[in-house]
Parts: sequence; C-alpha cells; structure tokens
Amino acid sequence: MVSAGICAVRSLVAGTVLRNKVETILKIIFAIVLLAPLANGCKDFEMPRPENYELSEYGYSAEKYRDELAGRCRENLTEVLRQQFESNGINCREIEVDVNISEDNSISISKVTVSAEDFAAASEIIRNCLGSETEVENGDN
Repeated sequence: MVSAGICAVRSLVAGTVLRNKVETILKIIFAIVLLAPLANGCKDFEMPRPENYELSEYGYSAEKYRDELAGRCRENLTEVLRQQFESNGINCREIEVDVNISEDNSISISKVTVSAEDFAAASEIIRNCLGSETEVENGDN
C-alpha cells in the first residue's frame, strides 16, 4: 500500500519544483514503514536455546553422534600415541584404542591394545599419556 502511494505521489510531483523535497520525504516514510516491524520484533527476539531441541529432530540419532565422536577420538589418540612412540624410539606395529562415550557425552578410554617391540616401554608411555588406570594389553599375545 505504501509503495503504491509513493508511486502515485511521485507521478503527481514529477515535473514540479517540489520534486526533490517530496522524494526525500517519501524515502523517509518508506524507510520508517520498512523498519517499524523490525524495531518492534527486536524487543521480542530471543536466541533459541539448544536444550529445547532434541537430536532426533535433525535427522540423526544420539547413538550415531556418539559413534562418530568415538571414531574421531580413536583416530586422534592413535595418532598421538604413535607420535609418542616414535619420539621415544619405540617401533609400534599396531595400536587399538577402546573409546567409550557415555549418555552425557563424556569420553573414557578403557583399554589400549598395542603391538610393539618394547611392550613395557610402550605401556609406560600409554599410562603416562592416558592415566595410570588405563588397561594396556599386548597385541602380540
């Protein structure tokens, strides 16, 4: 409606001296009409809270998310342990990390299976990196 009114007023003052002044006033009116709903809406605008949404609403399950998280953790830990072994001169053939993701998405490493020439030194490095309670198994047995 406002846009049609502006076009009508522009056509009426097209050839007159008042054209520039009327154009300025019309631009201000148009800006006010466009910005008024935004200004009123900003008062009521709230950022959405993540706890209001469930993972099932987004097309993937919490289980799939935990599986992906565990896989990424497994890859990263394997790489870190491999670098630690290399820096300490330990030849390691295989590393297998058991990663558990709980319902509250906390991560725990329950067991590491390693195949290395010096199992005792590799076991010590793993326990220093991941904690003394980490179970270390020899993959060669």
